[in-house]
Amino acid sequence: MRYLTLAAALLTIAVPAVAQDASIPDPMFVNQIDLGLRGTIFGAGSDEARFQRYRDLRNGGLVDRFRIAGDSDVSRYHVHAEHVGYRDQRYAASYQNFGRLKAEVEWNQIPLFYSGDTRTLYDVSVPGQLTIDDRVQSGIQNKTLTLATALTGASLFDLRTRRDVASAVLTYSATPSIDLAVTFRNTQKTGAYPWGGSFGLSNSTELPVPVDHRTTDIGTSVEYAGDRGFARIGYDGSFFRNSVTTLTWDNPSRVADSATLGPAMGRMALWPDTEMHTVTAAGGFNLPGRSHVTAFGSVASLSNDNLLLPYTVNSALVSPALDRLSSDVKATVTSINVALTSRPATAFWYSLRYRQYEFDNKTVPFRTANSVNYDTAIVALNAASEPFGSIRHTFDADASFTPVRYLGLRAGYSREQVDRTYRIVEQTTEDTARASVDLTGLGWLTVRGVFEHGRRTGSAVNGLELLAIGEQPLLRQYDISDRNQDRFNAIVQITPASQVSVNASAGVGRQDYPGTTFGLRNNDNQVYSLGFDYVPSEKVSLGASYGHERYSALQASRTANPLPANTLAFLNDPAQQFNDPRRDWTDDSADTVRTITASLDVIKLLPKIDVKLAYDYSRAQSTYTYGLAADTVVAGPVPLTPVINQLRRGTIDGRYFVSPRTAVGIVYWYDDYKVDDFALGPVASLAQPATAAPTLVLLGYFYRPYTAHSVTLRFTYLW
Repeated sequence: MRYLTLAAALLTIAVPAVAQDASIPDPMFVNQIDLGLRGTIFGAGSDEARFQRYRDLRNGGLVDRFRIAGDSDVSRYHVHAEHVGYRDQRYAASYQNFGRLKAEVEWNQIPLFYSGDTRTLYDVSVPGQLTIDDRVQSGIQNKTLTLATALTGASLFDLRTRRDVASAVLTYSATPSIDLAVTFRNTQKTGAYPWGGSFGLSNSTELPVPVDHRTTDIGTSVEYAGDRGFARIGYDGSFFRNSVTTLTWDNPSRVADSATLGPAMGRMALWPDTEMHTVTAAGGFNLPGRSHVTAFGSVASLSNDNLLLPYTVNSALVSPALDRLSSDVKATVTSINVALTSRPATAFWYSLRYRQYEFDNKTVPFRTANSVNYDTAIVALNAASEPFGSIRHTFDADASFTPVRYLGLRAGYSREQVDRTYRIVEQTTEDTARASVDLTGLGWLTVRGVFEHGRRTGSAVNGLELLAIGEQPLLRQYDISDRNQDRFNAIVQITPASQVSVNASAGVGRQDYPGTTFGLRNNDNQVYSLGFDYVPSEKVSLGASYGHERYSALQASRTANPLPANTLAFLNDPAQQFNDPRRDWTDDSADTVRTITASLDVIKLLPKIDVKLAYDYSRAQSTYTYGLAADTVVAGPVPLTPVINQLRRGTIDGRYFVSPRTAVGIVYWYDDYKVDDFALGPVASLAQPATAAPTLVLLGYFYRPYTAHSVTLRFTYLW
């Protein structure tokens, strides 16, 4: 409150004009270095990893920013570095020889901190092979050791990943009309994720799955641009390589394979090596009547051919033969985009656009006669994979009319048609109409409103196809089912004086899924915001905003045993639970978010001093309300407690200019995060359930609150 009181008082101080304040940095100073010393104190029980999340906020000295730039009559260069030596460091450089050459390079790191106090029984020293001491497995199997007791000896480790991204862009202008460009981007990700492994529905374990993969993207292009239009051709390649393609993990409850009791370890395939090659062509041409046409087309080839794992890792079983030894995945992706824009009259503008996207999956179906359930039992499957493919056609038409100087009216129409293979709904068509009104140019008032209505219909659903795979014939999948959609958005900005502006926005959306009995029935949202900015002088500015968001959805299901056989005769049998509407239930979910932001900047109102204050508050709550049929025969569900996330963040940033070139400052951050999540809240033991024979092993990755006070002392030098 002392800072806010001081800031309010500063707004009333009248400062006489001066010819030149020696504390104000010379605008010609373009080079800068920021050095600092940071320290953070946490409240008791704080989750330090969640406080950092995508940042590296370790205590100690830091080079927060380093920047060098230079210009001449023919060239320009720029070198930039941030957070030097930390896991979120970034380096960038650029050079431009005007009209001839442009080059940019960048390298940055992005950490992701999951937890600093996770624990595991697994030895993770060999990537992709997670092992447990045989004595622990034997003791649990022979019941001389409990799982809960074994977990007291679990080793502590940091669970995190890091992404390293290197990129480069080079553009060479061979002539004033022809440019040659080369792009490169390499992304490497290392560390470990929280993962899940299972030995059956009643025996699961959380795992630190190793991550060590790389994605390399390269591109080349040649572009010609003239007074009448442009033309471009290019090639792009994307290559994904994973150093750990298979994960095996020991079964905590067994030390030896068994044909009836299960395996001593589990195994799964991780992300496969994949590559994609794309050839593109684009062009544009200026037409008479202030018209312009553009076209784009691309053809891509996507493939991976990785060795397939056997059906089971259990040595006590004879694994069935594979249909083929490798994945042999192939697909062709074709994209077309053609657009015409025209302004035949000053007050009238229109555009027409056609787009086509086709994913042609050429993978030969993989056939499976016999498979293995949970590495325990060989079963007859007699099934084949379904290589999904689709082709999407989209047509857009938009027109704008400006009858008077400040008013713009716009209308548009879109039609999207999608044909799919291996989906319950093979074809969908969605028609969307939209209209908007813009009021601009008045100086003190700006208004924009947009309304959109869409209707999606699909081809008839064969309920027997759903029945054949054990699903309810009245189930509908939200992404392909019939849908009616309405959306309205409005933005208003009022500027009664040059120093003051007030803005407000509102958005309402509703989605209904007619014909859906089981699945998503409706999905609604409402978004509102209100804010203001006040700039009484060039040295003082303040602003605040409030936002409210609500998202709700209604889903329906039925709790029942499956049919003895997925046949029409059993579907018509009223004695089967599968057919009993009294077993229906619904889940009405709602997510509500409230945010408040405020800021105050006081720049040189007091000689040589800059002060910036900021405050952010957000609170999100998710609720789940269950409903049952009026004559239900299902036991009442146990209500779930609301999921709550609340964050308060305050910042004070002060800087004192010792001279026009040098400044010292202090930055204070205050973060207070509270969370209550029934799914990921902390538990007393990593063996769950704790009151019975445990069947679930946890890593200790939980959602926990934190309180942090962080102070950074900094020194800035400009030249």
